Amino acid sequence: MPNITSMREMWTFLDAFTISREGHERAVNHANEWGGMSRRLGLPVFTAWSDLTVYDKETRTTRAQVGNALLETSPVGTANQEFWLNKAFEDHDGRAAFFVIHARDPSAHPRKVDEIESQRIFIGHLERDGDFTYLVAQPHQL
Repeated sequence: MPNITSMREMWTFLDAFTISREGHERAVNHANEWGGMSRRLGLPVFTAWSDLTVYDKETRTTRAQVGNALLETSPVGTANQEFWLNKAFEDHDGRAAFFVIHARDPSAHPRKVDEIESQRIFIGHLERDGDFTYLVAQPHQL
């Protein structure tokens, strides 16, 4: 994988797109959208904050929070996220992918990306738990 240092580069590497209000494909807005469809993976893909991921040694999976319907800091991001979560459940039997991002300051609102773990992409299955959605996945080589 190339050395990726920005969200724009990561979405481009994944060959990801989202759908405009008019129903047309367009590039993922790296500043305030948290999901899209990756042509490279053939799956919806999401961002996951590093502090909202948990590794399970027994199952060798990582559980990441990829959806929070209660989040009000970015109406655009939440709507985009819910759109792609629903697409994953409807069109991909709940299969999706995520990549991990680190916040400059995890307590800040809104958060800003400090680092992208571009060497690892995770693929697995989504789970809904009330207003939260998690993706339980394993690393995938590109």
